[in-house]
Amino acid sequence: MASTRIKKPSNPKIFIDSSVLIAAAISPKGSAREIINQGFAKSLDLYISDVVLEETERNLKLKAPHTLEDFYNFKETFVSKIVAPPRQLILKVAEVVNIKDAPIVAAAMQAKADGLASYDRKHLLQHKEEIEKNFKVKVGTPDEFLKSRRV
Repeated sequence: MASTRIKKPSNPKIFIDSSVLIAAAISPKGSAREIINQGFAKSLDLYISDVVLEETERNLKLKAPHTLEDFYNFKETFVSKIVAPPRQLILKVAEVVNIKDAPIVAAAMQAKADGLASYDRKHLLQHKEEIEKNFKVKVGTPDEFLKSRRV
């Protein structure tokens, strides 16, 4: 008798922007911290880039140095999930997205992420339909991803 295996669905893959990582380091509550906690619990696969890590560390050192310990703990979660998009991909994305944020969208694409979690309303959230249409990456706040698990 042949056995049938039920394939466990893979976890949603979420790329984390520095705005989310900063919020998670600053506040022990809220959706930014919860999305990181779900990464720790292995119910979400979280991805990040060197650009995000550098920007987060730089901003926390300036604005909230007391949060660096939490940031370094979070950073350990991402050790094997740090992506580096190629320059060509960044330049392609920059044709649609602000050049400052092109490396973020490109990294989410490189990770083959289902979603990009951010609080950047001006450059990312305000353009989420355009980003999804052009690059097939859903952009939303951590709260949106957690509530709907739409990824």
